[in-house]
Order: sequence, then C-alpha cells, then structure tokens
Amino acid sequence: MLSIEMPGTTVSLLAAAIILALCALYRAALPKPIPGIPYHAASSRRLLGNVPAMLAYITKSEGTFITYVTDLMDSLNSPIIQVFIRPFSKPLVILADFREAHDLMTRRKEFDRSDVVGDLFLGVAPNHHIRQKTNDAWKAQRHLIQDLMTPTFLHDVAAPAILKKVNLLMDLWRAKARAARGHPWVANADLNHMSLDAISAFAFGAGFEHSAVQPDLDAVKAQDYNVPSSIDEPVVFSQGQKDQLLQSILDLTHTIGEVQGNPSPRLTWAYVMRKPKIKEAAKSKDDCLKRELQDAVKRFESGNAQDVKLRSAVDRMVLNERDLAEKGGRPPEYFSGVMIDELFGFIFAGHETTSTTLCWGLKFLADNKDTQDRLREALWESFITAKEQGREPTIEEITGARVPYLEAVMEEILRCAGAASFVDRQAMVDTQLLGYGIPKGTSVTSLVTGASMMRPAFEVDEDRRSVTSQSTKKDGRDRAWDPSDISSFKPERWLVTSEKGTAFDATAGPQLAFGLGTRGCYGKRLAYVEVKIFLIVMMWNFELLKCPPALSGYKSNLYMTHEPRSCYVRLREVGPLGA
Repeated sequence: MLSIEMPGTTVSLLAAAIILALCALYRAALPKPIPGIPYHAASSRRLLGNVPAMLAYITKSEGTFITYVTDLMDSLNSPIIQVFIRPFSKPLVILADFREAHDLMTRRKEFDRSDVVGDLFLGVAPNHHIRQKTNDAWKAQRHLIQDLMTPTFLHDVAAPAILKKVNLLMDLWRAKARAARGHPWVANADLNHMSLDAISAFAFGAGFEHSAVQPDLDAVKAQDYNVPSSIDEPVVFSQGQKDQLLQSILDLTHTIGEVQGNPSPRLTWAYVMRKPKIKEAAKSKDDCLKRELQDAVKRFESGNAQDVKLRSAVDRMVLNERDLAEKGGRPPEYFSGVMIDELFGFIFAGHETTSTTLCWGLKFLADNKDTQDRLREALWESFITAKEQGREPTIEEITGARVPYLEAVMEEILRCAGAASFVDRQAMVDTQLLGYGIPKGTSVTSLVTGASMMRPAFEVDEDRRSVTSQSTKKDGRDRAWDPSDISSFKPERWLVTSEKGTAFDATAGPQLAFGLGTRGCYGKRLAYVEVKIFLIVMMWNFELLKCPPALSGYKSNLYMTHEPRSCYVRLREVGPLGA
C-alpha cells in the first residue's frame, strides 16, 4: 500500500491553521455588545451568552425569561438592557418604558416587525402575514382578512358562535360544580378547549361539527366521583377523547413551547416538524382547512353572495380572494399556502392567547371578591330585563351594551395578565433608543408587564428620549400609573367620573396587551368580544370562591403565552335572579 508522509513542518502549519480557525470561529460566536447599553458582564464572555445564567435563574427561582430580564434590569438599574441569546447573532435589546415603547411602535418608522416573532410562526404558519415586514406584499395579504374585525362581522357572525360555545362550557362547569360539591378543580384545559371551539366556530361557521368541550362534558356525565375528604383537595375530572383534527391543532400549538427562547429556532423547527406525531398533525390540519375552503368556494359559486358574507371567516376570505384576483387580473388562488396559513392563524394564535387571559382573569376575580361582586351587580343593573325574566342576556343585549365597570375589569385583566408578555420590533436602519445607538437588524423587545406597566418606572433623563417621545410629555399626552398601587389588580383605575357619570377610559394609563401601531395585534377586537361574552355569562351563572393557597399561586410558565402554572376554580351556582 502506498503511504504518503507529510513533512513535520507541513503538519505543524496545518495544525496551527486549524487552531487559528477554531479561535476565530470562537471569537465570532462570542457576544458582541452594543456600545453603551447595560448588560451582564459575565454573560458577554460566554459562548452561549446569557443562556446559562438564565437557566440557572429559572431553576432556582421557578421564574421565566421575563422575570429573569426584569430582575436583570433591576440589578443594572436601567430601563434598557441587552442580552445575548443566540451565538453569531446581534444582542437582543430589552426595553421597559411605556412612553418610549409607545413612541417606537406608533411613530418611529425606522422600526418594523421583528424576525423573532416570524421565527415563532415559521414551522406552523410560514406564509402568515405576521412574518412579513410592513410593505406592499404585507398590505395586499392583509386584504384577505381586512373586514373580519368590523363591528358588523363580529356582532353578526363571531358573537353568536362564541356565545354558543361559552354556554357549552357553562354546562360542563355546572356538571363539574355539582359533582365536586364545593371542591376545586383545574380549569386550564376547560378554558383552552372552549376558546378553541369558539375561534373554530368563528373561522368555519356555527355549524362546524368538531368540539373540544363536548367530549369533556360527556366524560364528566359518565363518571362517578368520590370527592376527597378535605374540602381544599381538588377533584380530578376525566377528559374526553378529542377527534383527530382538534387534537392536531392542540399538538401544533404546543410546538411553540419547544421553540420559544431557543438559541436556534430554525433548526429547532426543522427537528420539531419532522416528528411523526407533528407531521401527522400538520397533514390533518391542512386537509381540514382545504376541505373548509373547498366547501366555502362551493357555497359561493352556488349561493347568494350576501348570505356567504355573513356565515364565517372562511367564506369572507374566499370572497376577498375572488375580489383581489379580479383586481389583479389573475385567477383566484383559493387553496394557496397563504389562504391556509391566514385561516389557521386565527385558530392557532387566537385560542391560546384568549384562553390564557381568561385563566388569569378567573384567578384575579376569585382573589378579589369585592371586584367580582361589583361586576355582577353592574351586569344585573345593565341587563335588568334579563334579570327580571330569570334568563341570561341575549346576544343582541350583550353586543349592544356598554358596561363601564365590565370594560374596566376586562382592561385590567389584560394589563395584569400579560398573556403576550412582550412586543418585538426590529431596527431597519441604524438608529437610537434612549440615547443609545441601535444597529440595523437589532431586535427590540418591549416588556408588557415590566417597569412603568406593572411596577414603578425607571427614571429616564428627558434629554435621552426621542424628539417625538419628548413631545408627548410637552403636549400633556404622557400616560403613567400611580406607582403606589401599580402592581395591584384594580379595575377602578380605568374609570373616570364627570358630571355625566362614570365612564370607561381606554387611555387612562399604559397598556401594551395587544401591541400598538400598524403592527398591533390584528385579532384585538375579536379577543375583546370573547372575553366580554365569557365574563358576562360566567358572572351570571357562577360565583368564584377563593381556592386554597396551595392552588392559588401566581407562578407562571412561558410557552407560546405567559400562562399561570395553576388555574383552579371553586364554583357556586348563582341563579339568574341572584338567588
């Protein structure tokens, strides 16, 4: 056999070259701090940046990424910091200052939708508009769903479908309350399934045959229960078997938890979407959405156009695509990836964030009996005819009513819950934020429950703010909460009193629950409708009793949303006349 011997000098040079290359690669992977912006010094010298410190913090404190960066900001005494999450990438800038966040999202044209959010949707909805920058393509795609959030569509189409699903949940909880006999039970899944049913009915029509709640109700009715001896010990209820479609949606939603905060989201998605279970779930979802689109096209081609408009979101989208195709001189693409992902976006994003908000809302109301009692009284006064007739308010009464205290409770739940715990934007050019240089391509994360939102604000030198941010204060348009009770659940903060009486003021103080500006949450109005209907029907039927401390903690997990680790309910039925 022929052997080739390399001279010793050549081997040495090759080894030196390899070592130098590895050193260069290591240096390239190390964090590159943005000059001036505070950061954790030790993390800047680690290949994985803040990740080791963050994981150690979460393990020790049972916190989340949000509580980690909040505490880090406190230790650095700064409303703006930078953290190093991904090797070979720019630092992530964290902002906790409402005035500057408001300015960034509503006035600063040099910021746009961040790639960080796009990465979260990459695996399950790669063609959704949330992944696009604010350009002509984004505007054109938004036309597909442009009129789904109008008051007419929400009141005539969404609200009746949502009420039907909320009442099905009330049937389930009535059965559970009677079986539990004063014992608590876990409610997270119940709310998640109800919200999934509600958003599916909105998307596909009230006649959509699939239900996540009905199998649970059937399972509870079929089970015999021996309640625990201690009244504070929870009852464990059986869950029904979900059909393949709804289970697929639930499985796909949970994949976000594997990607959220991952240093390499694209590689993670490549792995996650190749799992046999997830591949099957994605196929089941796509097959269902194509069927629903096909049915909608058939209804449109054979039916009255006005009837189609007021049936479901999928029908409205088919008509919008027809109109866009006519204007563009092209054939309609009813079954494209864009149509499928926009339709799935309602279900995927809508049901998870809303159910998480409702989970927090139940905890706040159970732990604040005075608020709960005042809310119920306000509802009885507003729906006096329904109360006198011993029935629930109709959907026409619900959608037509303005109940200031209900609106205040809803807004305070959204403020305190922080279901979507941060809002991301990305610098499209080199710019500045609070006097610091922000390089092009840097993502800026504004905390929804950070300083100035749920805790006292940091002091900021006014000269460091942008010109437009400074003008907000000069013009008397600055919004701030009283720091003495900023962390408290207090709906009254959203109410203003005048000679005309008490009114709800949506601009009373800082709120980032849905983001702001052009790229604020598209489904905001739908979420308000669902939360409103749920709270009215819930308060009409049940009193939320306080759960024992062991089941009432406020620790959270950060998956797709900022979820409470425990959401238990202990319910007592309330008759329609308040008996």
